[in-house]
Amino acid sequence: MSVKSITIGFLSFIFVLLFSACSYLTDFYIQNLTSTKKIIKINYNYPISKAINNDSFGFNYENKILSPRAFQKLKNPKSLEKIEVRDSAVILEIQPNSTTRIDKSYNGRWRYRIKSVEIDGKIFNVKELTDKTKWISNDYVYKIE
Repeated sequence: MSVKSITIGFLSFIFVLLFSACSYLTDFYIQNLTSTKKIIKINYNYPISKAINNDSFGFNYENKILSPRAFQKLKNPKSLEKIEVRDSAVILEIQPNSTTRIDKSYNGRWRYRIKSVEIDGKIFNVKELTDKTKWISNDYVYKIE
């Protein structure tokens, strides 16, 4: 084998590796395991008020504790009402014994869009949230107990 053919083979291998990368769905859920409603505030790293006003930004829930896979199979999940929308924050009321999809993203991108989440007056930054979430088949689930 010549050096030229080895070089071409190596570069072709690198090229294939670079362009064969794939994206995978990594939704972020909050499960309210308590019997009371919870008010949560989600602070974002960017202005969201225009996105929310265009209805391209929504929160879905189901009045059951569901796995991410079961949630994704739902045909028509309920839409969660937003209590208040600020420039970079939204306040929601999470139903008791429910599963709520907070963000639908790929490759864990929600961790870069969300700055913090406040639950019961306690603020969790993304690092704390990630540490306290359970990773279930590429999805992140935070449980309020």
